[in-house]
Amino acid sequence: MNSKIGIMDIGSNSIRLVIYEMTETGAYRIVQECKEAARLSEKVGANGRMEREAIRSIAPLLRQFMAVCHMHGVVRMRAAATAAIRNATNSDEIVQWIAEETNLTLEILSGEQEGYAGFLGVVNTMNVSDGIIIDIGGGSTEITLFRDRKRLHTVSFPFGAVNMNWRFGRKVKNGEWSPQQIEEMESFVRSSLQNHDWIFSNPGLPFIGLGGTLRTLAKINQKRQDYSLPVTHHYEMTIEDVDYFYGSLPHLPYEKRKKTAGLSKDRADIIVPGLIILKTIFEAAQGSAYLVSGAGLRDGLFHELVNAEQPVVANPLITSIRNILSFAVPVSEAHVKRVNEYAVRLYDTLANGTSAAMDKRLLLTAATLYKTGAALNYYHFRQNSVFWILHAGIGGLSHRETVLAALIADYHPKNRTPRLLRTHADILEPSDEERVHRLGSLLQLAIGMDRSESGMITSIDPSTGDDALHLRLESKSEPILEQRELESVAKDFQKAWNLTLSWSILPSSNF
Repeated sequence: MNSKIGIMDIGSNSIRLVIYEMTETGAYRIVQECKEAARLSEKVGANGRMEREAIRSIAPLLRQFMAVCHMHGVVRMRAAATAAIRNATNSDEIVQWIAEETNLTLEILSGEQEGYAGFLGVVNTMNVSDGIIIDIGGGSTEITLFRDRKRLHTVSFPFGAVNMNWRFGRKVKNGEWSPQQIEEMESFVRSSLQNHDWIFSNPGLPFIGLGGTLRTLAKINQKRQDYSLPVTHHYEMTIEDVDYFYGSLPHLPYEKRKKTAGLSKDRADIIVPGLIILKTIFEAAQGSAYLVSGAGLRDGLFHELVNAEQPVVANPLITSIRNILSFAVPVSEAHVKRVNEYAVRLYDTLANGTSAAMDKRLLLTAATLYKTGAALNYYHFRQNSVFWILHAGIGGLSHRETVLAALIADYHPKNRTPRLLRTHADILEPSDEERVHRLGSLLQLAIGMDRSESGMITSIDPSTGDDALHLRLESKSEPILEQRELESVAKDFQKAWNLTLSWSILPSSNF
């Protein structure tokens, strides 16, 4: 029986609740998320205390979040507080007040714990081995260095977008920052980094951003460029992209900045200090590019809770595919496994012994998810599967790989494939059109060899020679459906690979 797990994050800028549904085999998905701006960093007095009245102001929201958990039947709950409460001089008192007001048991994360949870969110959902994670919250900024998917260093600074806006942005007129005000904040951030040599000694790594600052910049950039895949997870921005915002957003009047496409009104003031923190640290560390992670603290807290002994997943892509297939997707696991095995076997034969890891990731994704759209409508499942793959936020795939996997899964060279290639030309590379035709036709051939989804064909032995691919197939009995499908896809395969296709069928030696 599936269980529900709640993760509540009481941050410096906002309070969030995420509810996960988890199967007995460990697959999981998000079934509810609630968010409300709180700006707790602004409720800390000059003496460093947060008074009980501030806690009373958020207590109704916390009680409602707990009611949502009760309605969903949450059986395990983890509520964590970050910088605003952590840095308050009366943090223990605040925990007691929250318990008295709401019956909620709250843990206060250290900066190290917060950075580690963010690291888990990244490495469990992205195919990135080395990088620097920057998590700009409302009241703190965590920086984490990892290599080979292992965390090496984490540091937490007691400044974030909200409290830095209060400190440096109070004298800003009409929301327009002067060069002097920007330089003052840059200088403060740079001076804070000086005792952490590892930040400066690992140049050329991608910066992976958590939290609202980089995610918001990504949304603005996608709107500005009319980007064809409006998904922020694993979205990449160049140095030039962020430099453009650095030269424009701080100098806009507040009322005009609020109207920026992709920028929510409740972040229009704090986007500037967040941007200054991001760019200053990026330049100090000599980063190479900006990547956005849609997963972070709450995801990491979830993995720590349910997989305490081994919270880092072995393979983000395989984990993500398992999660998708585990929830009401009407597809035979044995069938898609056979399709992937057939596709890889064909690929290895045609690639003459070379192994392209990216191509095999694409085949794995397309082979296992090509029929997920049947959950919506069987008769249009391929088109529905395209949408599913594009927007499911599949872990371990870049945006380019996501688009390629969708195109391969729904290979239709005379109509839909050329249209989708044009739609996503801003993401794909020139060589990708040939890749789509080759891998798409190969996948259709693999699907055809198990058209009945019954395992009628028990083994395949592909071989090449004389500009041809020959398939030696063993079958339990006459595979009528499979033969008809092979005849249907043969022409597309031959055109994509410039090879003629033939096959022979023998009785299975296993039956």
